Amino acid sequence: MNKLTIILFLIFISCSNKKKFEKPIRISPSIVEFEKNRIPKITLKTYYFHGKDSSELNLQKITEYYSENQIATESHLLTSSETQKGWKSFYDYKDSLLVQKRTINEKKDSTKVLYYYNSKNQLIKREHFTFKKRLRREFIEKSMNMSNCIITEKDYEKNRTWDKVSGIKFTYDSIGQKTEYYAPDLHWDNQNKYKWLYDKVGNLIKKESWNNEELIWSENYSYKNNEYSYNRIWNDKEYQKDLEFIVYKNGKGEKIKELTLRNENIQNKRTFEYYDNGMLKKKIVFDENNEPLITYIFKKE
Repeated sequence: MNKLTIILFLIFISCSNKKKFEKPIRISPSIVEFEKNRIPKITLKTYYFHGKDSSELNLQKITEYYSENQIATESHLLTSSETQKGWKSFYDYKDSLLVQKRTINEKKDSTKVLYYYNSKNQLIKREHFTFKKRLRREFIEKSMNMSNCIITEKDYEKNRTWDKVSGIKFTYDSIGQKTEYYAPDLHWDNQNKYKWLYDKVGNLIKKESWNNEELIWSENYSYKNNEYSYNRIWNDKEYQKDLEFIVYKNGKGEKIKELTLRNENIQNKRTFEYYDNGMLKKKIVFDENNEPLITYIFKKE
């Protein structure tokens, strides 16, 4: 739990009613059946280098696949903006559907995500759980009467426990397009609802983010040949960033370039290359001067 989360949590409990703190009821994930004897057939190693010097490649991640479209495992080896060192994920399937994602890190903290489908094989529910040491009941009770406190290792429970951190429901329209993502009871942040709106031919024209019934931002989409663009408008005008995003695709529908613009000036650019089977081969991130910041290379084995 990071410092900001802890501070917000303590502010919340200090401002709540003064009733005696009740021991929380932990919710553990259900046992899920999945195909346990599958063997990965493809290995993809992700390397990166900074700037233009490709002489020193850094191995960032190793991904194993059962097939081109089914990830088996992900092992994160280096810490960066996109990964956590020592974090490994396992993907479990049943009848070709992803039913569970399990992760564990170097500290032995874990997460688990369960996936539920309807008769049309549409994802209708996703449940998220964490397995870690949590703040002791006594510490939380004591902190209710404290304006400031320092949290140490002894303030956590001795053993790790499972608990549910989100339950997300998905809704679709009559032709199977996703129209809503909503976690009404429990979620890890205040953006607990997303909505998608489409035109008559099925193109996404608007995406919205909500905190229950409060609109946070909306994205408006437009299309032209093999490209589409969208801008994000924040409901809080003071947070408005005036950004526009343009995405370019090739004839196969694969994303080959992304641009982020502010007042029509390019802020950054990302380009993508693919193997013949559609798996990502190379990604380059450029700065506002079109200079390469970081290059990712995906090597198949």
